[in-house]
Formats: sequence, structure tokens, C-alpha cells
Amino acid sequence: YQKEGLNWLNFLDELQWGGILADDMGLGKTLQVLSFLQQQAIKKKGVNLIVVPTTLLFNWENELKKFAPNLKAFHYYGVDRIKDTTDFKKYDLIFTTYGILVRDIQILSQFQFNYAVLDESQAIKNPASHRFKAACLINARNKIALTGTPVENSTFDLFAQMNFVNRGFFGGIKKFKENYSTPIDKEENEAIAGELNKIINPF
Repeated sequence: YQKEGLNWLNFLDELQWGGILADDMGLGKTLQVLSFLQQQAIKKKGVNLIVVPTTLLFNWENELKKFAPNLKAFHYYGVDRIKDTTDFKKYDLIFTTYGILVRDIQILSQFQFNYAVLDESQAIKNPASHRFKAACLINARNKIALTGTPVENSTFDLFAQMNFVNRGFFGGIKKFKENYSTPIDKEENEAIAGELNKIINPF
């Protein structure tokens, strides 16, 4: 299934669609993405941004050493960080956190990334949040979201994450609530839940 995940990421890349890798916790989402970004580096596609919760920086570092030690990584993080993107082009991966992304989005959005990857992407599920707004300003050729829980509380959680990976995918917030969120969550309409499942399944 990890190979299948990698093939799927490559398939989406060819079609220039973003995707949400939503395997359950512990099934190797990080490994799949690192393998994919390693292939991107071989093709010299450019620099990739990975946004993670602060608590997971160490975990990514370990996985990187273990599975993709040849990828050059830079941590745009910490109080003494140099607020400049000039040196980013020397690296394959730029790591930052959601907190820094929100604070420094005006600096980070000036750089053209190949991929933007959000780990634990349920962090941007509220479309009114600063995190969601900052994530949407990232300048990247394509986008991937990673989460074991794409839907935590309601179907509406999907709206912002799908909008991040494929801008305008569901149209407006109001329409999504009317067409999907309310019928599925409040009225438990199985036919509409099935229809939504069909729409998002390829992504």
C-alpha cells in the first residue's frame, strides 16, 4: 500500500492535482512523502516546503536520516531564524512550523516552491483561521496534505483541506454547507455522503 500511495502521488503530480494522503496513523505517510520528494529531487523539480506541528519536527528529522539521507534539508525555525529565503534554493526541503508560517507568511510567500506539504493538515480545517489563510498564500506548484483524521468533527473539516490542495475545489463555503455538510451531518443523508465520497475519492 505504500508503493500504491507513492504511485498515486506521482499520478496526481502528472495531472497537476493536489491530494490528501489520509492513511491511518503509523502507516508511513511520512515515508511515502519523503520517497515522492526524493523522486522530485532527482527530476530537479525544485525546493519543497514541509509545514509540521512543532512536536513533529524531531520525528521528520529521524525519518529523513533513515529513509532519505541524501535530501538536503533546512529548518526555517527558531527565534534567531534569518528572515530571508535567498538560501532556500540550495536545499531540497525547507521545514517550518504552523506558528512560523503564520508569523512569516509574507516572507515565505515570496519564494516559489515546487511542493507545499502540510503534516497533520487538520490544523487548517477552520477556513476562518490564520493558519488556513497563511497556508493558502504559500506559492507552490502543487500541494499535499497529510492527516490520519481528515474529518475530525464534521464533514465541513474537509472543505478547507481540499481547498488548500486544489483551490476552489468545492466552490464557496455556503454552497458546501448547503450541498454536503448539512445534509450529511444533520440529516444523515447517505446518498449525498456517497456522492461526496465519489467526488473526493481520487484525491
